[in-house]
Amino acid sequence: MKTVQLPNKFTKSLIAFPETGMGYQLVKVFLSNGKILREHKVLNSSLLILEAGEIISESEIENIELEDIPS
Repeated sequence: MKTVQLPNKFTKSLIAFPETGMGYQLVKVFLSNGKILREHKVLNSSLLILEAGEIISESEIENIELEDIPS
């Protein structure tokens, strides 16, 4: 499992939002190249889990938002 440690500015903002499940949040990750990674897990508001074959660095992350979860 590949992971990326999120910069503090994203960790601080994610801490303010509710968890999707026990210890994780489901997020959209906006990259500097315009790509959006959807439905990615972040553990403990600080560790982004990458899918197989994905390679990104923390410097490529422009923004992170919680995914809209249907009720």
